[in-house]
Amino acid sequence: MLLNKKTRLQLKIQSGLFIVLFLSFIGLLAWLSTQYTFSVDMTENQRNSLSEPTLRLLQSIEKPVKITSFVSPVNELKEALDVLFQRYSESQPLIEYESLNPDLVPDLLREFNIQRDGEVLIEVEGRSENLFQITESTVTNAIARLQRQGDRWIVFLEGHGERDPYGEANHDIQLFAARLSQKGFQIETTNLMQTTGIPDNTDVLVIADNATELLKGELDLIIQYIQSGGNLLWLADIHEQPALPMLAENLELEFLPGVIVDHSTQLLGLSRVDFALVADYPRHAITTDIDALSLFPRSMAIQFNGENSDWEAIPLMITQPRSWNETGELKGEISMGDHPDETAGPLNLGYSLTRSLQKEDGELQTQRIVVTGDADFLSNQYLGNGSNLPLGLNMINWLSHDDNLIAISPRGAVDTRLQLSSNSQLFIAIMFLLVLPLVLLGSGIRIWLVRRKR
Repeated sequence: MLLNKKTRLQLKIQSGLFIVLFLSFIGLLAWLSTQYTFSVDMTENQRNSLSEPTLRLLQSIEKPVKITSFVSPVNELKEALDVLFQRYSESQPLIEYESLNPDLVPDLLREFNIQRDGEVLIEVEGRSENLFQITESTVTNAIARLQRQGDRWIVFLEGHGERDPYGEANHDIQLFAARLSQKGFQIETTNLMQTTGIPDNTDVLVIADNATELLKGELDLIIQYIQSGGNLLWLADIHEQPALPMLAENLELEFLPGVIVDHSTQLLGLSRVDFALVADYPRHAITTDIDALSLFPRSMAIQFNGENSDWEAIPLMITQPRSWNETGELKGEISMGDHPDETAGPLNLGYSLTRSLQKEDGELQTQRIVVTGDADFLSNQYLGNGSNLPLGLNMINWLSHDDNLIAISPRGAVDTRLQLSSNSQLFIAIMFLLVLPLVLLGSGIRIWLVRRKR
């Protein structure tokens, strides 16, 4: 092609136009990348994506969800938390995620009872839940619990000096009831002397330390509720009269006499010895994410005597080996064995009871009961100590069957281990430790000799 001034000008215009269009296209792509996101998980088992149960839940969300992680910039979990919750917010526009440095927001730490670096707060329309162990399963189940409202009734027994879920005294349990309300539970009280029975829509009946005896008719209503498959949280405590012996006999439980004494409390600077410390928890859905001490003032030990019954009993809280049930007065120097009926620790402070019952329609129903030898650990005065609050909340979640919402197993990387036979290992060792170094050495000597001859 013959080039002249006209063709050169056309070529320059074409080149300039191409550069302008190309840069415009690149700029448009850059702008679109800030407005829209697209990612593809190329791993074999999709371990970098949310599971199908989680995605189905997120698609059904109708209420805004706010997730706040209180994690410092130097915390090694920060990047993992950001990546995980970014997946949630990308999958559901109603989910808002924010990461805050706990050192800069002390007011929020007090308001939401944030206790540690890396804790996550999930909020839905005024209700909230704190998470300590962050996995896809715990986050998804927390969102599901908070999305549910008005369909879980926690009924507290009253009329016999029980701990008041609305009372502000130190021994009452208003703070605990308030936390349950934040999680979407409906709190109600019932007086069996004024009603003909326990409400049919009761998810969990709570007996929080009755100070006076119940009438036989009231006990009959409670026994009837249990025999029909009702779930129960029984927070027993030390009083002059035995703790509802008829109910204990029905559950095949026995409360050991005396109060649990634990000299380990002195390590925490406590002057009283009638506090029981629990540091190790048996494996159970209630204690899965409990990793700190819990404190039980003036508690009783419990023993299960129904080895051949239909109840499956699992200890929940076990005291330290240095503890025992002191049956004498807590004065002067006390020691284990100086009074009758004293048993050396470790002692069981609480039990979970489960059994399967058949409904009228033929379906099997799992009944759940939790019994503790202390009620003070959930009182307004002691609720904030150690793991008392998480332990109580987990009990209610388990009793109301909220632990069965979504089961998500962690998906690890596939084929991360290389299995080699002995011959293969020997071959690799000889090749890389002997043959290859000798070949490199020989080639180097050969090159040196050739260059020397020149």
